[in-house]
Amino acid sequence: MSAQFCPASCPLRLLDRKPERLVVTGLRCCMAGYNFGDIDCWETAWRSYCMELGTSDARRLMGELQYWVRCLRAECTRPLDVFPHGCGHVCRDECMALSLIAALQDNDLGTALLAARHLSGHVEGEPPLSLTVAGQGYADALIGAGQKLMSVPASVVLSIAAFGSGPSPAEETVH
Repeated sequence: MSAQFCPASCPLRLLDRKPERLVVTGLRCCMAGYNFGDIDCWETAWRSYCMELGTSDARRLMGELQYWVRCLRAECTRPLDVFPHGCGHVCRDECMALSLIAALQDNDLGTALLAARHLSGHVEGEPPLSLTVAGQGYADALIGAGQKLMSVPASVVLSIAAFGSGPSPAEETVH
């Protein structure tokens, strides 16, 4: 799917905000890079981060992003669903990833752990600690670059989780 399939009629889209766009773009590009073994995917993330932030902040953020995505891939009990780069929608897993990083930026450990549980598939019990530790590094780097995500309360994380685990991105979207 490409951006042309996304309706342009939505008046306010989540990805119109730079902090959320950076997280989702980075997640999508890194996941595609791992899934397809294509360096062009990581190059797309790098170019996007440089354009949005400049090379100094991009370099720091890309390191933290890649570490977080590696931990996420290693700790998940199921494949993650993400839309392709350029799509204007976000799916359930992308919402959970945003919720995790936003909660870590807000020092809301309870909500961060809730989002990490649902994102990783460890719904029963504790989520992997490495996922929140790596996420904290990325969340802090975003703050250092002046990129504060919108706060996401636990009630919103629970409503996102109600969509079920791992829907096909084509089935459920959020603007």
